[in-house]
Amino acid sequence: MHSNMARLVLGIAVAVGVTGCESAEDRKARLASEARVRVSAESARVADAPSTPSTGQWTDAALAKRFVDAGLAPQRIDTAKARAFMGVPVHAFSLGVARVDAYIYADSTARAAAVAKLDPISAAPAGQPSPWGVPRELVIHNNLFAVVVGGTDRQRERIATAIAAGLASP
Repeated sequence: MHSNMARLVLGIAVAVGVTGCESAEDRKARLASEARVRVSAESARVADAPSTPSTGQWTDAALAKRFVDAGLAPQRIDTAKARAFMGVPVHAFSLGVARVDAYIYADSTARAAAVAKLDPISAAPAGQPSPWGVPRELVIHNNLFAVVVGGTDRQRERIATAIAAGLASP
């Protein structure tokens, strides 16, 4: 019995080792498939969200819907950590090869107070290096402050335009 168990464990280890050695093409296909699943999940989450009258304030659901409606194929980044100096949680999305870190405040006054403490170029407190990569674009709309990092100029422009278009009408 003990030797059968050892053979089973060895067989599983070999199988895992063989499947772990995927080709670059197989890995690319797997990653693309996983990305499609994440995009579909976010789109379904937006579609299933209850329709509520617009308050004129950004919410996580409204931001995700704006990205979906703009055809940007958002993939939520649940592991993102908020920058402590921003004072609110981060709502992070991967949009193609660009990333958006969005900070949603209670109102535009709270957002203005938080953003006023930041260097307008680095989006970090004065004297601190930027925690965001380059290229980056800063987008401010009502109670939302977003940092769009990476991607092409066109991607960053599409993302900024989607946010700047504002909230959907009720």
